[in-house]
Amino acid sequence: MDLKNYLKKSQKGSSMNKIYTLLIISLLLHSCGLKKVDKVYFSVPPQNDKELIARVNAKNNYPEWLYLKGKINLKNKDQNVTLNVSVKNRKDSIIWLNISAPFGIEVFRAQLTPDSIYFINRTNKTWFIKSSSRIKDYLKTEISFDEVQEMITANTRVVKEKYSFSKDEHYTLNSQYFNYTISAFYRILNASLVEDENKIDYSFSDFNENNFPKEFSLKIKSKENFEATLNYSKIEFNSQQIFPFKIPDSYVEIK
Repeated sequence: MDLKNYLKKSQKGSSMNKIYTLLIISLLLHSCGLKKVDKVYFSVPPQNDKELIARVNAKNNYPEWLYLKGKINLKNKDQNVTLNVSVKNRKDSIIWLNISAPFGIEVFRAQLTPDSIYFINRTNKTWFIKSSSRIKDYLKTEISFDEVQEMITANTRVVKEKYSFSKDEHYTLNSQYFNYTISAFYRILNASLVEDENKIDYSFSDFNENNFPKEFSLKIKSKENFEATLNYSKIEFNSQQIFPFKIPDSYVEIK
């Protein structure tokens, strides 16, 4: 994926569409060009970038069930808004999302399966159900169910690249376009993606006892700067969930 070309193309869309698209694409860039890791030995510290990347990617763990609840703050030059967010995931099956304004007023509801994407917009009373292959029509990039699941479950990976490698308090990987700070437990703490005047920074922090981050921060610097901070107040693993998705009869279908 070429960050510069993507940003140029995204300028054709509306301001808010560009913001949300950049948010998604920045979270998914890490999944490009990866090879499957068959076996990794953790008893010996990594001695180079390839060994470190193998340990980071091998640490990824997908729970059968995941429930997340918290708040997301979105900020750009025109607005600063905080919304409530709830996310549910059943491994390799379904991802369910609810975004609501203060006082519990739902803004939209969505769910994604390997085959289909479902969406309800409460503000204009519309809905659609489309093939999951149509995600690219809305995000302007090819994104699979598996890639979205990586983002939801915080199983971030390192982009395949040649890096300089160092170890101090944390491990660091640096290349022309990508930079990572990685903990001793092989979890990504900070990452930056740079090309020309465009830069995307994201970080994970406040890890709980299950080594899952309770806070995610994102900063995008380009012609239109954008910041997002997501704080989870509730993280629940392997508790069976329900996925309510009822479309009111009065809502209008978007073709």
